[in-house]
Amino acid sequence: MLIKDKPSLCMVVADIDFFFSHRAPLAKKLSEKFQIIVISDIKESNESNLLKYDFIKFVHLKSRVSKNKLKNFLSVIRYAFRLVSILKHYRVDNIFFITLESSMIGAIATKHLKNKKYFIISGANVLRENKLLRLIATKIFTYFKSLNNRFIFQNNEDKMLFEKMLGVNNRFYLIKGNGVDLDKISYRPIGKTESIKFLFAGNLFYAKGVSYYYDAAIRIKNANLNADFFIAGKYLKNHPLSIEDSLYKTIVESESIKYLGSWDQKTFLKNLYDYHVFVLPSFGEGIPLAVMEAMASGRALICSDVPGCNSCIIDNKNGYLCEPRSSESLIQSMQKIINNKNRISEMGECSRKMVEKEFKLELIYQQFNSVIDL
Repeated sequence: MLIKDKPSLCMVVADIDFFFSHRAPLAKKLSEKFQIIVISDIKESNESNLLKYDFIKFVHLKSRVSKNKLKNFLSVIRYAFRLVSILKHYRVDNIFFITLESSMIGAIATKHLKNKKYFIISGANVLRENKLLRLIATKIFTYFKSLNNRFIFQNNEDKMLFEKMLGVNNRFYLIKGNGVDLDKISYRPIGKTESIKFLFAGNLFYAKGVSYYYDAAIRIKNANLNADFFIAGKYLKNHPLSIEDSLYKTIVESESIKYLGSWDQKTFLKNLYDYHVFVLPSFGEGIPLAVMEAMASGRALICSDVPGCNSCIIDNKNGYLCEPRSSESLIQSMQKIINNKNRISEMGECSRKMVEKEFKLELIYQQFNSVIDL
């Protein structure tokens, strides 16, 4: 149990590495006002990171993930009971359930708790594509509704989707991401260049549009246009979201595309400046952190015109939008960049200004504070 000198705020997150990469800077800002507790599946390999955040109370809760359906169902029940026990023990005032999955389980498990609950929906594209899951989510958030529940969305399309699912008589708020610490990402203008360097960086998941990026890159290289293509990202073999193993091997062996291996966030931020255009042809996001970090560094963008990604681009200002799941549309956007390479520096400057106006950490922190204070 905590000795409280200020109210507590608990973040429930399944993936502790996701917390460190996406939520830790915001948690540090929030710790100025709240005692921060993070509940997650914490492993020995995380120990060095834990020491960096001594202002946070980390509590281990074994993951609910299992390949066996029966075991997975039982693990969800075990997870829910243990979660409630931890929340009661620490007498938590505010709870952030981070991601849709955590929010759904959290809504069920904590229905009778009086804490203020915030469901952080960091991307709801799966609900657009899976009608059964959308129905289940609707039933859960309707049946386990509480006056203490608040929903926070990262883009307006996700907010509108939930308004359609649950009705407008709910506490829905729009906060664009988790904030970018501009003190740690310097702006470096793009100088004149002969060959445009395009970069995709992220986990090699199918829904990130990796196959479309690869196909577009190969076709542009075969057309002898003046551009080079790079991919950085972790390949998680046998992960249900990963690209096919055959495509991964093709990328690694390709002479037209340079595969840079797996980058952590620190490496990504260090190497960003070696490239001119950051590309994310995703099928749907909340607000993609890597895109915001690329914007902060002063890179031009190409992103698919889907929720989350389209919040980061003013078409023809800081980059170009393309249609999702379309190599042809992605090629057209890349050709626009190549044909207007004298505008890349201008686009990168626009990217930085957008981050300063909409996505900087201090602004996002103030918006979270405002919602909590309501």
